[in-house]
Amino acid sequence: MYAGVLVLLQHFCVLAGPVYYPELNPEHTLKSQTPGMNSNERLQWYLEQTRTEPDESMAAAQEEISEACAAILNVGGEIQEYVTQTDNNDFYLHHNAAGYEDVNGAAFFDSRCSFFPQDDQIIIHGHNMKGGAVFGRLNNYRDVGYLQRHPLITLTTLAGTDYYVLYAVTDVNVDMGAENYFLEIVWHFEPESFAHYTGYLKEKSYYDIPVDVEYGDRLLTLSTCSYVYSDSRLVLCARKLRPDETPEEMSALAAQSTLSGTKPDTIAPYTGGGDYENLSSQDLDALKYETEEEISYVANEMPDLFEE
Repeated sequence: MYAGVLVLLQHFCVLAGPVYYPELNPEHTLKSQTPGMNSNERLQWYLEQTRTEPDESMAAAQEEISEACAAILNVGGEIQEYVTQTDNNDFYLHHNAAGYEDVNGAAFFDSRCSFFPQDDQIIIHGHNMKGGAVFGRLNNYRDVGYLQRHPLITLTTLAGTDYYVLYAVTDVNVDMGAENYFLEIVWHFEPESFAHYTGYLKEKSYYDIPVDVEYGDRLLTLSTCSYVYSDSRLVLCARKLRPDETPEEMSALAAQSTLSGTKPDTIAPYTGGGDYENLSSQDLDALKYETEEEISYVANEMPDLFEE
């Protein structure tokens, strides 16, 4: 039963002394002992092998909702969602956290990201529902006052709770044919790519948030559909608090955020990004109406972002 643990401990012991095998590290060792497991399953295995008690709130959520529940996400102290993960990014678009069909879907980790061991960036997707379900209430962050009052995000897994603080909020264009296309789905960085990625987001952020980001920081991005561009996402970009930072200190720092004056590069009705040739005329009209309504909502909620 403990063979895997012995191998894991042996590698850790090697790393504790002179590094004779620099290609070995605890993360690689952990993954080699858990082939085919996703982050949640790997974390469960690790806790069992190390005889570590899981977080009580997450254990209760898994028992009550589903073992597929991988995390509890709390955004700003007011928005809470169970987060799932599977081997594709389609299932939870149409199923809730309990696994039942649901038009609202669920919040879910991008299938390409690992939260245990944690990648440089983990990304959570969710529908932007008008009724406020899932990530619908992330639109609250289109108001600087709301951001000032709710700048922290917590992510609870079986290993416990981590705190994150927002460093940027903006809409990015994910239409690959657009001049301002931005690839948001990145989970590993080199120093140069990290600086480019976070620098772009801070430059495009609607707010000047006095929170710095350095290579080595663990990033968390919440992504939901928006209609500022032809095919865009509203992204809330955060980084994990460092060991010498407290939630109270970082909350007070982010409360000093101000409007940056940055505006979207362009405002355009939805024109593509998917295969709509097979939609009925009724469905297409409904899509256009919803899109125009969404653009009006964004413009009314954030008038300072748009040119007269």
